[in-house]
Amino acid sequence: MTVIKIKVNEHTELRFAGLGTAGYMWKCIIDDETKIKAEKRMDDKSSDPNNAGASRDEIFTVTGLQRGKTHATFIQSRHWEPDSEAINKVDYTFEIE
Repeated sequence: MTVIKIKVNEHTELRFAGLGTAGYMWKCIIDDETKIKAEKRMDDKSSDPNNAGASRDEIFTVTGLQRGKTHATFIQSRHWEPDSEAINKVDYTFEIE
């Protein structure tokens, strides 16, 4: 598992390949929301500007809120298919100083 170290009030960005045109979106599940917050936005540009149907990357800005450690899982799935498996899953441990 990847460890990311940040300071309180410091930001870091995590970029995930988008598949929005196929209905897949990323979401973040944080174990302890008193330690970090994650805000999502879509990239302004398509991952392939020459392809009209290309998806845009999804970017999460993670901010340290309080000293300590927490775990966050980023999952790419179709929100209307709650019983289906995620097609991508990435785990991070955040250490906030």
